Amino acid sequence: MSENTLLIVDDEEIILQSLTQYLIDRGFSVLGVDTLTKARKMLNEKEIDLVLLDIKLPDGMGLELLDDIEKLSERPIVIVMTAYGTVETAVKAMKKGVYDFIQKPFRTKDIELIIRLALETRKLDKELKTLVKAQAEKYGISSIVGQSKKMEEICKIIKKVALSGANSVLILGESGTGKELIARALHYESKRAIWPFVAINCSAIPSNLLESELYGYEKGAFTDAKEKKVGLFEKAHKGTLFLDEIGDMSYDLQTKLLRTLEERKIRRIGGTSDIPIDIQLIAATNQDLKRLVEEGRFRKDLYYRLKVIEIYVPPLRERREDIIPLAKYFINFYNKKLGKHFLGIESDAEQALINYSYPGNVRELKNIIEKIIILEDDKYVKLEHLPSEVTNEKRQEISKVLNIDEVYDMGLENYMKEQEIKIIKEALKKAKGNKSEAAKLLKIDRSTLRYKIKQYSLGHLEGKDV
Repeated sequence: MSENTLLIVDDEEIILQSLTQYLIDRGFSVLGVDTLTKARKMLNEKEIDLVLLDIKLPDGMGLELLDDIEKLSERPIVIVMTAYGTVETAVKAMKKGVYDFIQKPFRTKDIELIIRLALETRKLDKELKTLVKAQAEKYGISSIVGQSKKMEEICKIIKKVALSGANSVLILGESGTGKELIARALHYESKRAIWPFVAINCSAIPSNLLESELYGYEKGAFTDAKEKKVGLFEKAHKGTLFLDEIGDMSYDLQTKLLRTLEERKIRRIGGTSDIPIDIQLIAATNQDLKRLVEEGRFRKDLYYRLKVIEIYVPPLRERREDIIPLAKYFINFYNKKLGKHFLGIESDAEQALINYSYPGNVRELKNIIEKIIILEDDKYVKLEHLPSEVTNEKRQEISKVLNIDEVYDMGLENYMKEQEIKIIKEALKKAKGNKSEAAKLLKIDRSTLRYKIKQYSLGHLEGKDV
């Protein structure tokens, strides 16, 4: 029995019986019905791969069944057959997602060929959907690790932008914050996910070569153009083109890019005809584009054309609650990749990781974890495994606040007393002498503050107490 099940819906008994038998003889599993009512029942009870649908049926028009098919989670492919074929009916059927339209009378071998082609198309569509689903799980919102409010807000924006079908997005943020990750999520959460995601780093390629990479060229356009080259705009057609570090793009190429975005067509270098393009353009930069505009290094009109939707990805030091979840994610990732068995991170190592400022952002954290997983064989990431810049940073911060030699000279009790006096003075100064406000700032009782003011003879700093 064939893995494909066909449903024939036709009220002409001769056609129904003969076509059913013909297709069964050729290895298909075939079900035959003669009314819309029976067809609806069959669709609800059986998993159907393809429907051969007559237009006119005793209890209604065959195209009415398309609305029922639309509601199914696994939709069969539909071929319409009728003796009342008109262009208008064919167009109407095609708009509702019909694969093909065949007019009676037809040769059985012709319809067999159409059926086999249709089923092959359905198979490829299912494989594509499976692939897209896998890619979406790998690169979509679920791939973004973070529990901070800032990252939650970015995920909400990604969902909204993906649903809106916006054609221009600008992503801002320091190097290593994950701008390409955000760009991929925007692509794989959108309807463009079945089409290509094409990325290029504008800072990594000289300007003259960048233009040919983006736009392609015709054979003979210049000395080394021995063959035609299809550019990235064409490769990304119907999908997404991600231009990373767009702030480094030359002014002349910016002008050409703006025209491309406005006209939605390109011309290969050396070409004579325009090629329409349908893309989502996502640009990213770690530079201050506003400042570049003011300095005349970036086109103002292109800047505003790109920032239809603007997403700012904060540095890791501004979302410290994401550090440990990211570190654990990288541990699991490299455990699988390298065959290691790290179970987690010791508490003092966690604290050191949280306290570090990460000038290299998420990329730096990833590299730190990768190095540890490669070189160490412990079950847990320990403080001693961390690079010196991570473990020393907190000590350096403490030394700025605490002069340890001064503590040794004064003694701990006198040093703590002096620091307490300084803190109370600052609080009273900020509260303009108001003891109630100063107590709130220090998170102590007003009576406690009054006692300390008296203890340290700070009454001259008091203002009117309200």
